[in-house]
Amino acid sequence: MPETSEITRRWSGYICPDCRFVFRVPRDHDGRGVVCPSCKRLLRLPVVGEPLPPLVTNPIQKPEFELSPPDEAAVTPQGELRKRRRRGSRGKESASPAWEQQAKFLSKRPEKSLTVAIIGGAALLLIVAVIIATRSKPAVVTPMAPVVEKSTPQFPPGSEKARLPDVPDVGQFLRLAEPIAKTFLEAKSVDEILPVVRHPDITGKHLNDRYVDGHFMAPGLQSFAEDGAVSIQQSTAVVKVRTGNFEQRDLCFVHTKDGWKVDWESWVGWSDISWETFAEKAPTTPSRFRVRLKPIIYYNFGFTDDGKWRSYLIESPDGEHRFFGYVERGTPVDNLINLADSPGGGDFILDLAFPADNVGRNQVLIKDRIAVGWVEPESAESP
Repeated sequence: MPETSEITRRWSGYICPDCRFVFRVPRDHDGRGVVCPSCKRLLRLPVVGEPLPPLVTNPIQKPEFELSPPDEAAVTPQGELRKRRRRGSRGKESASPAWEQQAKFLSKRPEKSLTVAIIGGAALLLIVAVIIATRSKPAVVTPMAPVVEKSTPQFPPGSEKARLPDVPDVGQFLRLAEPIAKTFLEAKSVDEILPVVRHPDITGKHLNDRYVDGHFMAPGLQSFAEDGAVSIQQSTAVVKVRTGNFEQRDLCFVHTKDGWKVDWESWVGWSDISWETFAEKAPTTPSRFRVRLKPIIYYNFGFTDDGKWRSYLIESPDGEHRFFGYVERGTPVDNLINLADSPGGGDFILDLAFPADNVGRNQVLIKDRIAVGWVEPESAESP
């Protein structure tokens, strides 16, 4: 191309007949063709006196959509732009070249379409919302009902005399049980705690034996049934509480003739004698213990016959003491200890005793199964 000053160079405007892109070409362009800067199609430039040439089409690549042909009057045979005049609001004429006006129109058209689509969509959503609001009934917000588990293998039935209906009023139970739990966990003396325990006469004796001066440290109550879950089976209910030191534990209630009471023995894992005394004296008469029972394969000393004995691992509630327990297969006691629903083990109240020919010192006989869980039924009498 001849060297021409950018200032003095003159341009001719064109509109691509395929993609409608507006571009310009120097008038001193000495070629017969030009490539559209947008769609990369080859276009022929008209010479003086020649009609507008057709687009040199590409048979392989076709446009994704069809556009109406451009205004042929926008391009003259000489390649000059025909000026389109328009009248403004005050009657003034605009001498902007047609290709600039069309470029502005084409650049604004997607924005206008998007704006119209957004406004239309918002209006449609507003109409749907109004229809739903007029036809729908007002929502009624109800508090979340407590979760009730009608049965659990950890907590057995309590007194048949105080048996609850099949569908207890859980909300009423929680309202009654929370102040009882607060009194129980914040009591600092035997006299304060006795009114809310299940067996004040029996528990009072246990407490006086444990606390000679009648005072003890209260664990405190941080939260009561914070998840709304309650385990209920007949006349026994279990609620999760969080103590003052943020320890989460199960608190057992039993429905008695005097109303709901706390089972203190299950809370402390009470046993007839201490585990230390049991291990030291190795009594052959049964004593009652609250234990964690797990199946285990261990046969030694006087219990080598695995065809006769079934073996278990017995653990104290605090996990500090362990024994190997044995029960003769096929006996009523063996049938009562059923771990089918909890093969990993569970909590039980058992009567334990050492064999007469005690050799292993940590091997004991399971003489009876009193209860599943640590709440003792009313009918069971301590040996």
